[in-house]
Amino acid sequence: MIYTYDSTMPGALPLSGTAGSLAAILKTYLVTGAGAGSVATLTVADGVATVTYASGHPFKAGAVAHIAGATPAGLNGLKPVLTASANAITFAAAGVPDGPATGSITSKLAPAGWTELYPGTANVLAIKSSVPEATGCALRVDDTGTTNARVRGYETMTDIATGLGPIPLDSQVSGGLWWPKSNAASAATRPWYLVADERGFYLAVSPQGTADRFTLLYAGDIASLKSGDAYGWLLTGNQGDQTVLATVPDGCCGYSHRGARGGAYLARSHAAIGQATAAQRIGTHHNGSTADVYAGTAGYSLGGYPNGANNGLMTGLLELYATAALRGTLPGLLHPVQDCGSAFASGALVSGTDDMAGRQLLGLRVAPPAGAVTPGTVFLDLTGPWSR
Repeated sequence: MIYTYDSTMPGALPLSGTAGSLAAILKTYLVTGAGAGSVATLTVADGVATVTYASGHPFKAGAVAHIAGATPAGLNGLKPVLTASANAITFAAAGVPDGPATGSITSKLAPAGWTELYPGTANVLAIKSSVPEATGCALRVDDTGTTNARVRGYETMTDIATGLGPIPLDSQVSGGLWWPKSNAASAATRPWYLVADERGFYLAVSPQGTADRFTLLYAGDIASLKSGDAYGWLLTGNQGDQTVLATVPDGCCGYSHRGARGGAYLARSHAAIGQATAAQRIGTHHNGSTADVYAGTAGYSLGGYPNGANNGLMTGLLELYATAALRGTLPGLLHPVQDCGSAFASGALVSGTDDMAGRQLLGLRVAPPAGAVTPGTVFLDLTGPWSR
């Protein structure tokens, strides 16, 4: 299942240039969930359940609700939200008889199924996937600073401060990578998106609060070409404070690095020996006219949007190249083949067709925090499952 959260949701936690704001977002939405409370009524009609609340709720369409305490039991569990109004939501209830539910019914915004390691250290978070098929690598987030958090992966952790198999190594990026929060050390809020499944997540942040200048970051398992890839875990991030950068931030997954490696590190090579290794992110349709460019811009695309032959939006995967081999792709992320211009705003929802039929995509505009670099566009699959 794919879980989506963003700064426009009712009661969403704020992201700002203050210590702990990012760690709180990641812990709440990946590990614990939010907005737990009682349901006023739950009624089923024609395969759709309508939930009402006495005074608001934390959901928007596309979020996942966790319903508990209802009879019939088929109304309980994880339920993708179809529609949301001020005091009500709906979700699909196929096979459940029409009529009102009974019981002491509760709901909350469901977390994405991650586990916190070593809780109790203020503004420092260690998390990992909770599913057995995952690689088992952990992410440590040091959010004791203001405008940035420092992040590093580990193959295993021994306590909140240390672990084995650091990703990246200090020789690659001393102290770990940087995840931006804000260009100002203040409580001024910044837009954010968090899209996750149980094995990886994307975090999009706009450090200066501009809707078409997000930095898109990833932590988690990749869609590896190697069967049973025990070290196919990727962390992307900036290699310094780039909250006011006017050129391309090296950690952004909307950026195709044909000419350089930086800002993306895998746990190990495909040979499963050694230590963390740098990875290039290569858009499958990057046309080579410039070395390093954003998805959906003129230097990346093959023609303009919409595509002349079918009036469509054409997309491709973002491949990972490391240690002289294509290792795999970033799950759930699509780069446009065409120059999309400004056709899609951040937050735009697109319904897939043909081989993407039945899927809904979230559009995000990606660019440096400042400067005149033309923003690009990426899309995240909100329907899933993401291939691994």
